[in-house]
Amino acid sequence: MLLVCGVMLLVSWALMRLRSKTRNRKPLARPQEIIERNRQVRGMQGQLEELMVEVEALTRRFGVQLDAKARRLENLLAQADDRIEQLRELQGQPSLHQGEVDDEQNAASGNASVQQERTPPPAPIEEDPLAKSVYQLADSGMDAHAIAMQLNEHVGKVELILALRKAK
Repeated sequence: MLLVCGVMLLVSWALMRLRSKTRNRKPLARPQEIIERNRQVRGMQGQLEELMVEVEALTRRFGVQLDAKARRLENLLAQADDRIEQLRELQGQPSLHQGEVDDEQNAASGNASVQQERTPPPAPIEEDPLAKSVYQLADSGMDAHAIAMQLNEHVGKVELILALRKAK
């Protein structure tokens, strides 16, 4: 009798547990819900594809713009080189191309000892007051960032001025 009661108690406990598990389970999605979710996913895929096409078009357009700017920059550099050449001719200095030709002719004729004396570069026109200030602060031991902060200038501008000073 005690044994039968124990078995009944275990069976009822197992059934209650099974029933509670089935209540806690999510109900299976209805076919209409599944279809609706699939439509949403397809809609998102279409939007993503449209976005990818737009990004590709933008990329192509930016590439064309960059190419055009590069060509324009090359043209401007060529114009600047021409103007530099004209200035050198007006100042009476040998042109860069002429110096190269003379050196090649001297080397070809075996007359390497004959070299033209090159005129020193023209004295710099008055230095920029900002550059003077930057040089003084740099000579006092300040770094580019501190100089820029003190002079209320961009750090890149100060670094450029210091780099040009080193190049001289």
